[in-house]
Amino acid sequence: LFWMVLILGIVALIGSCAKKDEETAAASTTSTTKYMSTTTTASGSITMGDDTLSGVYASECLTSASTIAFFKATGFWASEVNAYGQVFVVTGSDNISIELYAFTDTSCSNLSQSQKTVSDNVTVGSASGSNYPVTYNDQTKALTVHTTAAETALETLYSNALDLIVGTPIELPVSGSGLRYGLWTLSGTTLYEGNDSTSATPTSAGTVPYVKQ
Repeated sequence: LFWMVLILGIVALIGSCAKKDEETAAASTTSTTKYMSTTTTASGSITMGDDTLSGVYASECLTSASTIAFFKATGFWASEVNAYGQVFVVTGSDNISIELYAFTDTSCSNLSQSQKTVSDNVTVGSASGSNYPVTYNDQTKALTVHTTAAETALETLYSNALDLIVGTPIELPVSGSGLRYGLWTLSGTTLYEGNDSTSATPTSAGTVPYVKQ
């Protein structure tokens, strides 16, 4: 039980810090204009005021040095990682999948590790300007290592409490209700997602664009 709580805590922290670090590094982030892809099937839509959120929204292939350095410093990413990207998928009228991908190359062609967080009960509040406060409940988090280096890094981070197999997702249950508070901005076909929290709505939306695919 101790290790599961620790694992879930680290995974949640990593996800939140990824968005926060991307926001602070956005101005200096280099991208290749290649957008992320996903095998997750989009379905349904979520209403945000007069706008509708539906389908797949993806970031470009990103190479922010500060973000990559942060993930490597935590031990969550192997030293082989040189680029990353994120995907936001609407999977139902109140369901989403938020996905983070790490790559060994700067063109985002060869995966090192991937993480998918599936959430439901998405509720959109009243807008403040163009920003919409949202709440949702994380249901599952799936980690997949795609190289032996990524496998070694994560097993070392979790003191071998995880038995990972290259190419096989491992599902981690979410403790408690998994309640998250977020802030979303939809501008045409571009989505901005603020740094979500377990306690309060973020004060600002994100700066990294997720473009509808």
